[in-house]
Amino acid sequence: MIDNKIIEEIYPKVIEIRRKIHENPELGMETKETMKLVKSQAENLDFATREIGNGLIVDSGSSPIIGLRADMDALPVEEKTGLPFSSKIKGRMHACGHDVHTSILIGVMEYCKRKKIDGIRFIFQPGEEIGQGARMMIDGGAIDGINSIFGLHVWPALDVGEYSIVKGTAMAAVDEFKIKIKGNGGHAAYPHLVFDTILESSRIIQNLISIPARKIDPINPSVVSVGYVNGGKTTNVIPAEVEIGGTVRTHNKNDSIIIEREIEMMASEHVEVEYRNELPPLVNNRKLSEEIDKNASKYLRNVDAKPSMGGEDFALYCDKATCAFAFLGTGKINGREVSKHSNIFTVNEESIKFGIMLHLSALESIKN
Repeated sequence: MIDNKIIEEIYPKVIEIRRKIHENPELGMETKETMKLVKSQAENLDFATREIGNGLIVDSGSSPIIGLRADMDALPVEEKTGLPFSSKIKGRMHACGHDVHTSILIGVMEYCKRKKIDGIRFIFQPGEEIGQGARMMIDGGAIDGINSIFGLHVWPALDVGEYSIVKGTAMAAVDEFKIKIKGNGGHAAYPHLVFDTILESSRIIQNLISIPARKIDPINPSVVSVGYVNGGKTTNVIPAEVEIGGTVRTHNKNDSIIIEREIEMMASEHVEVEYRNELPPLVNNRKLSEEIDKNASKYLRNVDAKPSMGGEDFALYCDKATCAFAFLGTGKINGREVSKHSNIFTVNEESIKFGIMLHLSALESIKN
């Protein structure tokens, strides 16, 4: 059974750490100061540590076989929450809750020290938002010898004290594309004399958006979204080049292959296509997820799980070890759900207690 008294005792310290991390966000792979803060906490607990780039592994016991993971990176977003501990760095913000993930896992470290729970490796990674951190940690040996791994993500659609865990595919594969439409450019008053890159780009965008609707089985989740269109600087010139960029999300490898093929078929004399597979889908081990669900429901309220079209580089750990990934309720802000990555995103800090419980429930499930 989880000792709630210990969680209550360490909670104020965890809140203090969370706020310090929130005030000092770091981007991408450049999480050096956050990593140093985590390392100091781990060393104060007499745990063994090892740096991997700007990531860190912390071992409880000499031969850990269970991994718990948190991500440390923030986003290039200007914070507008008005919190007394808002970001001190202009243009950077923990708008996705990774400060919460990191502080929760520090709380779990403290709990494990007090209860003498060993066999655990705590993995603190950079670069989740750019899809590079997990790969670097894996290449650096972070999960060598690890049989099972668990992670979580804050989830504002759920209330504080709630969680959900999908049995099977929990999050989407992530692919990216860039399409360049090239011509010679020319005067907008004489479109018959030029290849119209703007018109062609609009046609391509319409075709992109229609791919899931007409090429993918309607019962399979799939999304193609255009994230940017760059081209042209003035009203009376048809530009020589337009670039389109976007993302593809699927839960099924075959669907990803179909969409990639359809997009690459758009290439022509005037159209260049670059397609990149970024991340596989995050697929929870069904047996482990069911066991965690059974244990976690003793301490948190279970909500029927809905798979997400978001992507997570935690999926890469799932290729190496039995894995499970859960969603942790963080509650509404001023009565409404605020989207992750918003400049007003924050969490109800009471959710941190439940995040610690969720990790401990996973440990209990794996150890049994």
